Amino acid sequence: MEERSPWLVYANFVSDMALCLEAGGVLERWATQAPRKVWLLQAGDVLLTPVPVSREFRTYALGLLGVPDASVSVVHVPGRRGMAMADTLRDDGLLETVRGLVADREGMVLLTHRPGRVHHRPRRGPGDFGERVYLGGGGRRRARRGPRLNTKVGFRQVAAELGIRVPRGLACRRSELPDAVRAHLAAQGRAVIKPDRSAGGHGMMFVSPDDPWWLRLDQEGLGGAEGAWVVEDWLDVAHSVSVQMNTGPWGADPVFSGEMRTVRPVFSGYLSPLTGDTAGVGTELEQWGRSLGTYLAERGYAGPFSIDAVITQDGSLVATESNIRRTATTTPQVMTARLARSAGLSGPPAWLLGQRKAAVVYDFGAAVDRLDAAGIGWTRARQEGVVLYADTPHDGLSWRYAIIGARRQRLLELEAALSEVMGFG
Repeated sequence: MEERSPWLVYANFVSDMALCLEAGGVLERWATQAPRKVWLLQAGDVLLTPVPVSREFRTYALGLLGVPDASVSVVHVPGRRGMAMADTLRDDGLLETVRGLVADREGMVLLTHRPGRVHHRPRRGPGDFGERVYLGGGGRRRARRGPRLNTKVGFRQVAAELGIRVPRGLACRRSELPDAVRAHLAAQGRAVIKPDRSAGGHGMMFVSPDDPWWLRLDQEGLGGAEGAWVVEDWLDVAHSVSVQMNTGPWGADPVFSGEMRTVRPVFSGYLSPLTGDTAGVGTELEQWGRSLGTYLAERGYAGPFSIDAVITQDGSLVATESNIRRTATTTPQVMTARLARSAGLSGPPAWLLGQRKAAVVYDFGAAVDRLDAAGIGWTRARQEGVVLYADTPHDGLSWRYAIIGARRQRLLELEAALSEVMGFG
């Protein structure tokens, strides 16, 4: 087990970093993934979560990690629509509870899901993932470029400075959007429309000249006149890929890369490492990551970030956005690395993320029992298997899973077996 200071894991999915707080329903759906942060915990850590963590999932995850259940603390911070988790924590009087939990944990580090109302400090090195804790008072200065690069407009501007290819297009105000779409359609035939702040494909629209609905943009509920939007080329996409990096005074280092699984523009899973048709773009993708990481570090940011990109049908690599924060793949990758080390794997394993709907509702214990009975649940002895990494789904059906193995083909074989066991459609 790695030696480090205790962590206060702050699962602030409900924040205004990726979406405005008015998009409360979307943020609440994202927040249901917060229990996966249990996979980051070691003895002495504290987790603040916007949704409850079930006892069954906590015991399952900590058991696979070999972390004593009683050695960690989990605090539920119930959300309120339209309020950031930081404000809820303060207004509900939970700060004193948290202060009490961290008071005797010397050197404690705050690990946020999305950087925000904390001081960013220079990290000591690649293994130090967090920011210094500032609970109440003073902790409101942000790294100067983080918020800018979590927007589509900001990323396009910086990418142009750094020589990172992005889709042809332009940024505009909300009031200019209909005319910008008309001009792009007339010149290019098709367009993609993106709100300036979004994540996971939320709010993206694909339009063609013969789509009658886009003519009603003036009447659509797309936000106020002051909101920024991007109008870009609609690319013929063969693969969606990403690279996750860490940056700081020591430099910018790649952590992992892989192919994103999407349903239309919406993220639905991941496959790492890049192999086959996607393997050839890894070097250029990492070069872009190092350029952006150096840019961020020079402006005071230390921490995780990613670049999302697409491979077009003609083989070109084109960047689509940056995420200056932890992403949906960061925690599962840490989980995978920890489980692989505990099983004695000598090199980085292949891993896969997915989300599918089961035929019937299972509670968490019953789902784990089905995997074990079929011989496909993760075990150290087999050094492969399925992990249910995000607790019981909120609808009882839509299970998030990870599969760890030695090679890509074995992952797909285990995924087919999982579909059979769980009755995935």
